Amino acid sequence: MLNNKIKTVGSILMLSLITSLFNLHINKEKLKNEMDNLFRYLSDSIYRYQISVINTDETDYRNIISNENLVISPNRSDNIKLLSSNIQELIKVSHENTIIGNNLWTVANVFPGYMYIYPYKKGYKELMEKIQEKNSYFNYLLDVEKIDYHLGNDNLSVYKTIKVYGPYLEDITQEKLITIYYPLYNNKVIKSILLLDIKYDFLHEYVMNYSYSNMTALKLSSDVGISELIFNIIEKQNNKDTVNIPINVDYKLLVLLYILCFVLYSIVFLIFYFFTRNKKDNLTGFYRKDFFKKTRKTDCIVVIDIDFFKKVNDNHGHAIGDLVISEVSRRIRGLIRKTDIPIRWGGRGICYFI
Repeated sequence: MLNNKIKTVGSILMLSLITSLFNLHINKEKLKNEMDNLFRYLSDSIYRYQISVINTDETDYRNIISNENLVISPNRSDNIKLLSSNIQELIKVSHENTIIGNNLWTVANVFPGYMYIYPYKKGYKELMEKIQEKNSYFNYLLDVEKIDYHLGNDNLSVYKTIKVYGPYLEDITQEKLITIYYPLYNNKVIKSILLLDIKYDFLHEYVMNYSYSNMTALKLSSDVGISELIFNIIEKQNNKDTVNIPINVDYKLLVLLYILCFVLYSIVFLIFYFFTRNKKDNLTGFYRKDFFKKTRKTDCIVVIDIDFFKKVNDNHGHAIGDLVISEVSRRIRGLIRKTDIPIRWGGRGICYFI
């Protein structure tokens, strides 16, 4: 009896371990694919936004109603594009993208003589004016981020023109951010630069939320270069390109997952055990006679009777008789199939359904 309990506990432990490791393997690949698809969706959203920018006509800035999200340079041009609704749509789509979500900090579209910035935060205008005392913010970004003014390489992918900067602390808010720069080219000449400021730990947060929602134990490597990783994922030109996303095992969560699996399997086993225990004979482990009425129809019944069993009880006692019944039952169980149903029919009679 003790050996059976030890075997049962060992089986549950092993099954829990296999389940936990299988869970990790399946979810690790699934997580990588989801991250890749969500970044691709982000790039597609930005591409659609940039097309809408190209197709938006310019208007005289003097006819524009005051808008705090529009910062106009002292060296402005006469005409500007009205892009408030375009940017708000991009922000909406980005918030719906689960890898970004509420981690989107700022969206700005910078032109040579003006820029849109959402949401507008106190101090942005002063910061822009300080930079533009010496140069326009547009030219400042071209210089600092080394963004090409002309596209000289015909084979250069649109996604290869992006720049990713960070992490850094924003001067105004002291928020730790990553900035993705999307240059917008038309006829190989840059027209504007789209900026996405995102909270630095957005990828770590996404992986953590994925682990919790999928009951797994994964985390993003703590020493990963976020800027380089983001660039490599976005820069991919087709689905055949592969990027190594450093997803590691969170061993603390793995232990919790293992314990959870063990508890769940134990509960299932105990329910099964208590459900079937009242239907089985304690001595043989076979079903009792009253189970016969509940079984499904069968094509064949084999009946086994132990000869001279009464003499065994009379000469050696009932304890020895119980051992004989137990041993005969053990041998029968070793010979029948798993699909057969053994039943103890009486004191010395055994039958099983085929």
